[in-house]
Amino acid sequence: MKKTIRKNFAFLLPYLLFLVVAGIFGALYSKGEAHLIINQYRAEFFDHFFFLATYLGDGYTVVIIIMLLCFIRYRHAILIAASNILAALVTQTLKHTIFADQVRPKKYFEGITELKLIPWVENYSYNSFPSGHTTAAFATFFCLALVLENRLLKFLMFCIALLIGFSRVYLSQHFLNDVCAGSVIGVVTSLLIYQYVFLLERIKNAVWMKNSILKNHGSSKKEEGV
Repeated sequence: MKKTIRKNFAFLLPYLLFLVVAGIFGALYSKGEAHLIINQYRAEFFDHFFFLATYLGDGYTVVIIIMLLCFIRYRHAILIAASNILAALVTQTLKHTIFADQVRPKKYFEGITELKLIPWVENYSYNSFPSGHTTAAFATFFCLALVLENRLLKFLMFCIALLIGFSRVYLSQHFLNDVCAGSVIGVVTSLLIYQYVFLLERIKNAVWMKNSILKNHGSSKKEEGV
C-alpha cells in the first residue's frame, strides 16, 4: 500500500491539498454559505463547460471506459469496474440510509433565496450526500492514475476528476461537502480494489488478466512477466 501511495503522489498530493482547502472553506462557512459564495460566479462559457464535464462522471461514460480498457488489458477494466461497483454500493447505501434526509441545494434554499441555476439543467431535490457522480469520477480516474506510469498523466487524471466534482457544485446538484465525501469514497475504494486485484493476480496466477481482446500473452511461466 505504501509503495502504491508513493508512486501516485502526482494524484494524491494535489488531492490532499484540495481536501485541506475544502476543509478550511467548510470550517469558515456553513455548507449553505459556501454554496452561495460559489453560486454567485457564473459565466455562459462555464455553464456549457461544466454541463458537459459532469457527464464524464456518468455511469455510461464509466462503462465506455471499461469497454475500451478491455482492448488494452483486462485487469485495468476489472479494476475500474470493481472499484465503481464497490464505491457505488457505499455511496448509494449512505444516500438512502444514514443521510436519506439530506436535500440538494435547490430544495435546501427553497423559500430562502433564489439560486442562479442553468435553465436547461434538471436540478434534483433529494439524496444529496454523498455525490454519486464525484464518487464515480474519482474511482474511475484514480484507477487510471494507478495504472499509468507518467506523472503528468496521473496529475491530469486528478484534474479531470476534480473538474467533474466541481461541476456538481457549479450546477447546484450538490454541496461542496457532498463532493468531498464522494471523492474520498472513490479514492479509498479504488486503493482497496487495486491491492486486491493485483494480490489475486499473483496468488491465483491469473495470467489472463494481462490479456486483452487484441492480445493474448498465454499462460506459460515464461510469459508471466510480460
